[in-house]
Amino acid sequence: MISRIGSKDPKALMMMGMGFMVLGQLWRFVPVTGHLSEDAVDAIRGVFLGLSIGLLLWSVWLNGRQRRGKRN
Repeated sequence: MISRIGSKDPKALMMMGMGFMVLGQLWRFVPVTGHLSEDAVDAIRGVFLGLSIGLLLWSVWLNGRQRRGKRN
């Protein structure tokens, strides 16, 4: 699903990447309670930030391809 959205509109990928970045940054304020250890909280935050970096780089690459006239 993400690949279909990204191949048409790099702005959608940019928005998803920024959303994951916000989630990753806000995840720092989640209190460690219940059955989540500090390692699990760090892992979840890393997944959010990793997804954001990947989606943002993908959107920049697609935007560059579209500007050069190389449509998918």
